[in-house]
Amino acid sequence: MKKLVLVFIFFSTLNSCSTFKSGLTIPANQTFLLGEFNDKNYSAELTNKSNLTIIVKMADKESGEVIQSFGLTPKGKTKVYVTKAETVYFENDNGSDVRIDVVLSKGVEGMRYINNK
Repeated sequence: MKKLVLVFIFFSTLNSCSTFKSGLTIPANQTFLLGEFNDKNYSAELTNKSNLTIIVKMADKESGEVIQSFGLTPKGKTKVYVTKAETVYFENDNGSDVRIDVVLSKGVEGMRYINNK
């Protein structure tokens, strides 16, 4: 019984310390939404792997108001902290696809692509 409890604690600790890494490709003239249905705070390390700038916007889920916006330059890297009340938009206004490496501090719910207006 003690061994079972220790194994459970070990895997629970391991799971709580994990991160989620993903390579994200954003097609030309599209926007990727991250965290639309998320209900927890998280952080994301972003690395632009392309030769084009991508616009990153953090917006309030209820009002849609942009709280923070910046351009992630080619080969640029940054870390953002996102609250449960925010959705992150990766806007690709370029004529080519853009690739971003994303490392999330935890699982995030609600991801989809939309066409730029």
